[in-house]
Amino acid sequence: MLTRVFEKILLPSGGKLSPHYMKYMKWSFVSTTLVSIQTAMSTHSMLDVVGDSSCESYRTINYIGKDVIGQVSSLAYMSYMGEKSDKNSDNFMLFSNITQQLSFIAMSLTPMVSNSLFLPVAGTSNLLSNISFTGYGAINAKCIQEMSDDNTGELYMKITTVNTLASSIGLSIGIAFTFAVPEHEIRACLMPVIGAIRVYAYNKAIEDLIK
Repeated sequence: MLTRVFEKILLPSGGKLSPHYMKYMKWSFVSTTLVSIQTAMSTHSMLDVVGDSSCESYRTINYIGKDVIGQVSSLAYMSYMGEKSDKNSDNFMLFSNITQQLSFIAMSLTPMVSNSLFLPVAGTSNLLSNISFTGYGAINAKCIQEMSDDNTGELYMKITTVNTLASSIGLSIGIAFTFAVPEHEIRACLMPVIGAIRVYAYNKAIEDLIK
């Protein structure tokens, strides 16, 4: 019974199954779990700084302001770099990995900088995050296209389902980790280690699909 449920969630019902599909799903699950752990840890560090302010308006401006800075600033990148995801996928993927990990490190460092620097540091981290997720979206679309046998929509739904499960697990682990290791400095030092494993897992997921 559980096997059938597992197969229904994981395996597409229509089209020919790509030989790379199971490898992609396995390593994508690991990668998404790890990046969700990083997300929970770095977000906790950033929110800890925002929560220190006694002014509600100041907290709101800082928190919303970082998103505005990140989203607006990333528009130029999206319009300029879009075509490069097809022409030079390896470099595009490398750049996405680097920007995402720099984003997590910047967020983790916010408790160690002055409150007056919160907005530029958090805004920069949000910019890097938006850039990286744009890159990952383009790369993942190419992977789905490569594995598809006229069932692109179903593959997308299956992959999204599995990655959503992985994200929930990763976020839960990350939250637990913030209680187990409350020191921001220690977590900031661990972030590159988790990031290196995450990048390795993601590269393993797509290595047979991105030429």
